[in-house]
Amino acid sequence: MPAYSDSVSIGAAGPVPVECVLQRRPLTRAEADEVVAQIRRSPKITGYSRSEWRGRRDTFALVRRDGGELVGALLVHHLVGGWAEIAVVFVLEEHRGRGYGRQLLAGALDMMADTRKRLLLFYSEGSPMGALARDHGFGIHADEDAFVRGMPGRRIFLKYVYKFQWLCSFYRIREMRRKRRELDCTFDFKVAFLHTEGIKK
Repeated sequence: MPAYSDSVSIGAAGPVPVECVLQRRPLTRAEADEVVAQIRRSPKITGYSRSEWRGRRDTFALVRRDGGELVGALLVHHLVGGWAEIAVVFVLEEHRGRGYGRQLLAGALDMMADTRKRLLLFYSEGSPMGALARDHGFGIHADEDAFVRGMPGRRIFLKYVYKFQWLCSFYRIREMRRKRRELDCTFDFKVAFLHTEGIKK
């Protein structure tokens, strides 16, 4: 697996070089437990189950080279018809603000560049994911209606095929209900789109 060397700024401390390895693999039980626990506290992410992080989905783990500590994880939900959703780009709370999310997304896109997939990424208003997606070549749409406007094929896929595949999870349905009740979540997402043929390697 390729290694990505990151040089980031933390406040006034200046550049702090941190070398990590991006691994395309399921999370371990301990890693999945921690990621799921932290996502349960987030009002911005609906949530994926431990089994999805541990092998049912395509997952990427960004780990420190010195010791293998998990820094962040990315989960891809492969869909029918050559589509895929970058469902979660998640940096653990104690590692945020250091550019790891950018490193994680860039590395995963690089690995997926030859798949010919059409990629979707949904994110909440005010989330840093908007700027991150735009910086990596995604086109940004205000909402689902804007994304499918004038494109019947997209409308059929997003409104019916995607919704069925995405909601085919009791865990996700329970989490949406819980977060609406406990965290006052609205789940009003913007839509980012990128075709992997356009990724520059």
